[in-house]
Amino acid sequence: MTKTKNSAISDFVLPIGVLLIICIVASALLAYTNSITAPIIEAAAEEAAEQARIAVMPEADGFEELQVDGLPETVTGVYEATNGVGYVFMLTADGYGGRDTLSITCGIDSEGKITDTQVLSHEETVGLGSKITGDDFRGQFTGKDSNLEGVDIIGGATFSSNYFIGAIRDAFTAYDMVKEGA
Repeated sequence: MTKTKNSAISDFVLPIGVLLIICIVASALLAYTNSITAPIIEAAAEEAAEQARIAVMPEADGFEELQVDGLPETVTGVYEATNGVGYVFMLTADGYGGRDTLSITCGIDSEGKITDTQVLSHEETVGLGSKITGDDFRGQFTGKDSNLEGVDIIGGATFSSNYFIGAIRDAFTAYDMVKEGA
C-alpha cells in the first residue's frame, strides 16, 4: 500500500509548517517582551549600582564617572565623589564560579584608605566562597591602604577570597592611575 501525495503532505509538511509558525510567533513575543523589559532592567541595574556606590562611600554628595585609559581589566567603572572625598571602583573579576562571575564595588577615600566594599553579585559556592559577602570578611578591608596588611583569606574558600583580594588590589592600581592624572 502506497501513500498518496496528500497523505505525505499532511503527515510531514503540515506539522513542520505548524511548528515553524509556533516558533516565529514565540520568537516575536519574546522579542517584544524584551523590548519592553530591557529598559526597566537596565534602570534597575543602574539604581543598584548607584546604591552600591553610596553604600561604600556614604560621605559623597554624588558621583561623576571618569574615563581613564589603561585601567586593569577588572575595573569596569571609576566614579569620583563630587565633593572630593574619594573614588568608587566598580570591579568584575573571575571567581570560583567562573570567568567574570564576581562583581564588587570598592570605595577608596582621598587619603588612599578603603571606606568599604560591597559584593554586587557572585557565583561562589554557597556556604564556602559565598562568605566573601559577609561582614567578617569584607569588614577587614575598611581602613586598609594598598598594602592590605592584616587581611586574611577565608579558610576553605581560598580561591574566592584570593579573587576578591586581587580585585581590590586592581582598585588600588586604578586609584593610583586616577590620582596621577588628577
